[in-house]
Amino acid sequence: MKLPDCRAARRWRRGLSAAGCLAVLAGCAGCAVGVAQVRLPPRTASAPAVPAGTVASAGPGAGAPRQQAAAAVDGYIVAMSAAEQSGNVRQARQLLRPYLAGYRIAGVVRALSAIWARGYRFYGQDDPHIVSVRIAGSHAFVHECDDTADMGLVNSATGQTVPGSAGVADANLLTRLDLIRGRWLVEWQLPEDLSCVS
Repeated sequence: MKLPDCRAARRWRRGLSAAGCLAVLAGCAGCAVGVAQVRLPPRTASAPAVPAGTVASAGPGAGAPRQQAAAAVDGYIVAMSAAEQSGNVRQARQLLRPYLAGYRIAGVVRALSAIWARGYRFYGQDDPHIVSVRIAGSHAFVHECDDTADMGLVNSATGQTVPGSAGVADANLLTRLDLIRGRWLVEWQLPEDLSCVS
């Protein structure tokens, strides 16, 4: 089976490129394209959780939009992993609804269903590292350097890992969220052609 390129694979893993990525989730092993390096900041305590991307008071501190957007991305990562592993269309939709723009959900769930139908199942979870969050009105742009190396696909019948489905240790991603009816929802996510290093 011919595998799609790394950029399409990374987009698929986070659910925003539904077509054509049935065999690859997190990226191609060894295919990080690095013109320059982005230094990963030290891990700090994560921002306080804001339930399901809901916007709290607009003051500084834990309820500030940047923390809310970061919490929404973290929630999306967890929800996407749970949706992938659920093996259930209805459950996947419910898991994604609080985090993903509504018009994206049907395509993502269709792609998940196609993967499940091939007899594959998902394993692993992102290890996200948010580098920066920029707010521009009702839009948020979250830059991440994620470790997806422990993620991929396995053949349910054989237990064998699907070749080329393993992630990478330095997935450099830009996520856009929009503030819709008081919630930060993921609109799209794109990989950047810069590797991240810890």
